[in-house]
Amino acid sequence: MKKHHQMEPSNPPKPPFKERLQLAVSGIMEGYLLLEEAVDKYQVPPSSIIKVLKKIQKLKKEAMKIPKDKQQNS
Repeated sequence: MKKHHQMEPSNPPKPPFKERLQLAVSGIMEGYLLLEEAVDKYQVPPSSIIKVLKKIQKLKKEAMKIPKDKQQNS
């Protein structure tokens, strides 16, 4: 019998939380994942994903207002 000198890790280390959260949000925004699927796949709490999505929505609304202001000043 041959012995395996290299042991394969049974559970590779997870990426950092922020990276997993970013991947989850990206998957949802691109339409590849639903919230529940993102939670299962990336092991992040749904509340964290929702918080980021709300922040993005707020930033988009603010960005929509900026061009109107710039047009008035021109």
